[in-house]
Amino acid sequence: MRYHRWLLIATCLIVSAPAFAADYLAMSGKQLYWRFCAACHGEQGKGDGPVAPMFSAKVPDLTMIARANGSFTRERLVQIVDGRSVVGAHGSRTMPVWGEDFSRAYIGDPDAERASRIIIERLADYVWSLQQPASQ
Repeated sequence: MRYHRWLLIATCLIVSAPAFAADYLAMSGKQLYWRFCAACHGEQGKGDGPVAPMFSAKVPDLTMIARANGSFTRERLVQIVDGRSVVGAHGSRTMPVWGEDFSRAYIGDPDAERASRIIIERLADYVWSLQQPASQ
């Protein structure tokens, strides 16, 4: 079972790999979310995507991250999506490092880092828009 779980995860990552991707800069935040996040986090961001049951840890409900983490900010969300700011001592990382992946999508482009930042900002904006108000 463990082998099958990692095979499924690897397949999802390969399918979404930059080498096979369309121009991510042309995609909206919602389109980026559907392409890179919905398999694990679900269509509505509730953590119930089709791949979610394959993980030993519960996939986070993205609609509740700000509410559940009081001082959580959109900038912190950008850092999580980017993935390059994670401190290794805090444990292993199961989510892909999208900042690296998006930069690789533009190899040879002197503005690869800028393109990566734009894509991550769009994706973060969309996820931030999914947040449930504190009163619900």
